[in-house]
Amino acid sequence: MLFRRGIVVVALACFMAAVPAQVQAGQPNEVKDPWLERPVLPYLLLTVDQRMELETWALSSSLGLTEQEEAALLELAYAQQEEMRALFMESEAVLRDAHPSEAVRQEAVGRHNAAVTEAIDATDAEVRGLLGERYPAFRDWVRAWWSREVDTVTKLKQPQQENGVKADTTYCWMFATQYNGYTNYEIALPDQYIKFANLGWGIPYPYNTRYTNPKYTATINRDSYWVYNVEIKEVGPWNINDNYWDSATGSNPRRLGSDIPICWSEAEYAYYNGYNGGKDEYGRTVTVPTSVDLTPAVAADLGLAYLQNSNLYVYYSDLP
Repeated sequence: MLFRRGIVVVALACFMAAVPAQVQAGQPNEVKDPWLERPVLPYLLLTVDQRMELETWALSSSLGLTEQEEAALLELAYAQQEEMRALFMESEAVLRDAHPSEAVRQEAVGRHNAAVTEAIDATDAEVRGLLGERYPAFRDWVRAWWSREVDTVTKLKQPQQENGVKADTTYCWMFATQYNGYTNYEIALPDQYIKFANLGWGIPYPYNTRYTNPKYTATINRDSYWVYNVEIKEVGPWNINDNYWDSATGSNPRRLGSDIPICWSEAEYAYYNGYNGGKDEYGRTVTVPTSVDLTPAVAADLGLAYLQNSNLYVYYSDLP
């Protein structure tokens, strides 16, 4: 079986039992069935994560999928992931440009959201045709899985704090994707003023009094892989004002989503919990719960292949 990858489903229960309890309250999950609201097939089938591999094995076993059907679902997941990436980049080119009018920007957001909905519906039709009479059972499985997934992610989102750290949390468990940066070895976080400070650009008051000690870096850990003090040279993905490692009442108050628990980016909270209608700060439907972007060279040092997504820990110790 393509989904099985040599593991057994009993490990899923063991993993979930070992997850620590969440210590920070958050808004209740409002997304009961994500299937027609966001592209979850790439997240489920392509995320490099043992827990997700266990879930995909359970899906295949539950529906009695053949290897040909597994391969077809994987192909649909890859195709949807690439389509979502292309749609994001298309809207990003407009929204990050300083010259277009607000009307042009809103038009780009509208095109993005309409295209995302169309792509989700097209994937649903393909899956419906592939699974036939098993499609209702698939939808039931997705709903149950999503409930487990949001619950597990919430438990893993436990912020850690150490003495002497300026940021309001030392490290967080986050979802990472990849991008092509200014340099081969850098990362992006959704706080534009970190980028401005690191590149020597002007920062408006009062933020210029808070971002005074560049170069700002982060350390990242995935399983046994570590990368240390990687410079932050880009802003994003999705948002540009989300210093999610800071609290709303800290020395550098969180600017976006002040009602969101620390260690949750706005994009993650939108994707998992339907925050802001599932949209980013521009109004785009969030199609992947990204909180940190890695260049391929950084991803490779964390054991990831080109364009693979994964969960990992990001250390924010020297960030304002």
